[in-house]
Amino acid sequence: MELKWLEDFLSLIETGNFSKSAEIRHVTQPAFSRRIKSLEHWIGTDLVDRNKFPITMTPAGRAFRGTAEEIIRLLYSTRDEIKNGHRAHKSNLNIAALHSLAICFFPKWLTEIKPHLGDISIKIRARDLAECMQALTEGSSDFFLAFGHPKVPVLLDSSQYPYIILSQDRLVPVSKLNDKGKPMHKWPGTAKKPATILAYTPGSMLAKIVEQVWHINEMPEYNIVYENSMAEALKGMVEEGHGIAWLPLSNIQNELESGKLGLAIDVDKPRFKTWETELEVRLYRLKNRNRDSVENLWKIASPKVKV
Repeated sequence: MELKWLEDFLSLIETGNFSKSAEIRHVTQPAFSRRIKSLEHWIGTDLVDRNKFPITMTPAGRAFRGTAEEIIRLLYSTRDEIKNGHRAHKSNLNIAALHSLAICFFPKWLTEIKPHLGDISIKIRARDLAECMQALTEGSSDFFLAFGHPKVPVLLDSSQYPYIILSQDRLVPVSKLNDKGKPMHKWPGTAKKPATILAYTPGSMLAKIVEQVWHINEMPEYNIVYENSMAEALKGMVEEGHGIAWLPLSNIQNELESGKLGLAIDVDKPRFKTWETELEVRLYRLKNRNRDSVENLWKIASPKVKV
C-alpha cells in the first residue's frame, strides 16, 4: 500500500470525479484509476461506487475514510518530526515561489515579517507553476507563493491545500509612452492595426488571468511577438517600446509616475476598466503539515481573510 493511494482516495471523495482528481493529482486518468483499483485490491473490496455520478463511497469506503485521513496525518507528522528533530536551535522552512514573486514580492514581504520570525529561517526556490505545485504536493516545499484570481481555478484541492491572501494588486495593460506622453502601442487593436502583445507563457498563472480578461470582452485583434513567464522580462520589453503587456501595478508604480510607461487603454472610454483585473498574492500550504515552524509562519502571515 502506498501513501499516494490514500491521498488519491481522499481527492476522489472530494471531487466525485476521476478526471478532475487525476488533474489535481497531476497524473493521467488511466493511471489515477489504476491507483484507486490498487488501493481497493489491497483493502479487499470496492471503496467507491463507479455506477453513480458524482462518484460516491461504498459503505466500506465510508468506514475507511477516517482511517485514511488519520494515517496520512500521522505519517506526515511523524516524518516532519524525524526530519527536523536534529534542528535544536533553528527551524528551516522551504517556500516554492513563482519567479516574479520571488524577485519582486518576497524581499519586501520578508522584511515585514522578519521581526516576528524568531529562529525560523526561510529558503525560497523560484520555479514555474507546475514545479511549484509539484513541490508542494510532494512535500519538498512547505509553502507555495503564487498569483491568484477569484475566477481562475488553481488545480489544488482547497480542502487539503488552504491559502491566505497576502496582498491584493491590479493587472493592467501598459505601453511605453512617446514624446507626447501618449502610448506607443494601443489596446485593443483593430483588424487594420492589430495590437502588438508581449505575452506570458501559455499555462502560466498570469497567462491564465490575462486570458480571463480577454474572454469577458469582445475578442480583440492582436499579434503576439514575445512570450515569457516572468513579469520582469515583459516589463523590460515594454520599457524598450516593443509592445503591450499586462503587468502588476505594484511593479510599475514608479514608471507610471515618472511618465516612462502608461496605460495602453483609452481611459476616456466607458469600459476601459474591463481590461484591468484584480490580482492576488497567495500563500498555499499543505493542511496536514503541522510542525511548529509551519504553524508559526502561517499565523504570522495570516491577514484577516482565510480561504
